[in-house]
Amino acid sequence: MTRIMIGVFFILHGLVHSGLAAAPISKDATSRPGSFFTHPARSWLLRRLHFTPGATRAVGFSLVVLTTLGFVLAGMAALGVPPLAGTLAPLVIVSSVLSLILLGVFWHPWLALGIVIDIAILLLWFVRRM
Repeated sequence: MTRIMIGVFFILHGLVHSGLAAAPISKDATSRPGSFFTHPARSWLLRRLHFTPGATRAVGFSLVVLTTLGFVLAGMAALGVPPLAGTLAPLVIVSSVLSLILLGVFWHPWLALGIVIDIAILLLWFVRRM
């Protein structure tokens, strides 16, 4: 039962990233759906690094896709879906790190809970392995 809950949690956590990616920017009447992680004005870091709007969109879109896919695959691995069953550790670690990068690069106060969840996943994973 625990394995099922963990697997479903990872899948849902991954899908939340895509859900946020589909959201418009809060309190911006001109933003359209899909701009939360891709609008050039949303990334404090990429703006400071002088990324072009296209490059910012590409970085945001790539991080969302990789994070979502990684957590969905991690959930499937936790559920024992072949041939993913032996890949849980790298999928969880890489997905959590990618998520932290995504949430940090496109920071918004809504994302604080996601940061806490990703850090908790990593801490629990490493403590459990020690």
